[in-house]
Amino acid sequence: MHSLLLLAAEEDKFSPVKPVLSELIWAAVFFVVLFVIISKVALPKLNATLAAREQALAGRLAAAEQAKADAATVLAEYRAKLTDAQAEVNRIIEEGRRTGEGVVAEARSRAEAEAQALLTRAQSDIQAERDRAIGALRAELATLSIELASKVVGRSLDGDAQRQLVDSYIDQLTSRN
Repeated sequence: MHSLLLLAAEEDKFSPVKPVLSELIWAAVFFVVLFVIISKVALPKLNATLAAREQALAGRLAAAEQAKADAATVLAEYRAKLTDAQAEVNRIIEEGRRTGEGVVAEARSRAEAEAQALLTRAQSDIQAERDRAIGALRAELATLSIELASKVVGRSLDGDAQRQLVDSYIDQLTSRN
C-alpha cells in the first residue's frame, strides 16, 4: 500500500491539464523549426508533385475527351456507311427483283409464243391431214361408186365422167352440212 501512496504522490507532480511551461516552450520552438524546414524543403517538392499530377490528370482528361470525340466521329462514320450499305443492299435487291420479273415475263412470253407456234403448226398439220384424208376418201369413194355402178349396170362406164359426177355429188353433200 505504501507503494500506492508513492505513486499517488508522483501523480500529483504530473498533470495533463496543467503542462510544464519549459516543455511547452521547447515544443513550440521545435514546432516552428520543423515547420520552417518542412515549408522550405518538403512543401515545394510536394506542391510541384501535386501540380505535375494535376497537369497529368488534365492531360489524361483532355486525351479522354479527344478519344471520346474521335469515337463519336468514327461511330457517326460507321453509321453513315452502314446506312449507305443498307441502301445499296435495298437497291441491289430491288434490281434483282426487277430483273427476275423481267426474266419471268420474257420466259412467259417466249413460252406463250412457242405454245402458239405449236398450236398453229398442229392445226395446220391437222388441216393438211384432214384435207389429204378427204382427198383419199373421195378418190376411193369415186372408184368404189364407179365399180358398183358398173356391176349394177353390167357394162363398163366412162371412169372420168363418172368420177366427175361422184365428186360433184360429194361437194353438194358437204356444202349442205
